[in-house]
Amino acid sequence: MAPDSELYKHQLGETNSMAFKGPMKTILFLMLALSLLSTNASARTEPKKDLWQVFPAGHSHKWRAAPLSLVGVLSFAPAPDSSRLSPPVPRWSNRIQITIPNDPAVQRYVRFYKEEGRMTFVRSFERSWPYLPIMTEILNSHGVPGELIAVAMIESSFKPGASYRGAVGFWQFMAPTARYMGLRVDQWVDERNDPIKSTDAAARYLKMLYEQFGSWPLALAAYNAGEGTVSSALKSRNAETFWEIGQQGVLPKITRHYVPKVLATASILRDLEKHGFERPESFPVYDVVPVAVETPLRLDQVAQWVEMPLKDLKDLNPALRLDRLPPDCGVDLHLPSDVRGKFEVAYARFVRE
Repeated sequence: MAPDSELYKHQLGETNSMAFKGPMKTILFLMLALSLLSTNASARTEPKKDLWQVFPAGHSHKWRAAPLSLVGVLSFAPAPDSSRLSPPVPRWSNRIQITIPNDPAVQRYVRFYKEEGRMTFVRSFERSWPYLPIMTEILNSHGVPGELIAVAMIESSFKPGASYRGAVGFWQFMAPTARYMGLRVDQWVDERNDPIKSTDAAARYLKMLYEQFGSWPLALAAYNAGEGTVSSALKSRNAETFWEIGQQGVLPKITRHYVPKVLATASILRDLEKHGFERPESFPVYDVVPVAVETPLRLDQVAQWVEMPLKDLKDLNPALRLDRLPPDCGVDLHLPSDVRGKFEVAYARFVRE
């Protein structure tokens, strides 16, 4: 992968011990989340389910976001009248954890992000917060430690639309890898920018690398440098661990630093308070419905119909490259649930005309 991250590049801000302050910037991508996490989220209350029972699932067109209970489970319940909820702040799942060695290189980066690189970490974490609950659950659902959300922090600093030398999105997939993992990348749609679909692809890819190499540090090295590079390095030194080939200098320098950075970030995320960082007390959750349409509508047209800012509609549909649905209409249009009725009336009129 090709990092495009402040954490990666060491573009430092001043050292600052400030806590996260002010309300979080309203980010609507969580509206996409439950469209991949339930096969039938109707208005009735359903019992709590472990994520392995509900993800991944096929699409219906009746999704409603619900309060999230993120201590190992998701809670599906009827959404209240308010479109904005403030559930308890989630903690990291203890379901699956990565072993983080007390290695000098890892500890150097822990100190770096706590001290001179503090603001770099804070800014990246502030951008990531609205995505963390659902993304860590997706990782866990594929048998990947949720703490490896640190990969996205290092790769992109959670900057929407991040790109670097052909790599795109939170997880910085190159187009061939993205397509191999089932993401659509063409002139109309780039699902590398979809936070939910790209996280699902990244989770499957990381698990595949782990199964190939048998350790998370080696899987991370392969994520960064490629499977062939890591395999060749292991073979050339008759080695079995990342730390062996890292010390012997047979991996690219960028990769030798990349793995300790990810592990250091994961270590901090595991216990923010211990490392002197504070977490927000709440985060926004919204209703969402994916709507199947048969006409390649323009987003500005839809925004006028439902009377919402075009920017907000674009935020809900980040995979659309040209601000319109593709001619084959092969992707859903994501809308706030409270405007679906208004959209359907306008769309029916549009089709008749």
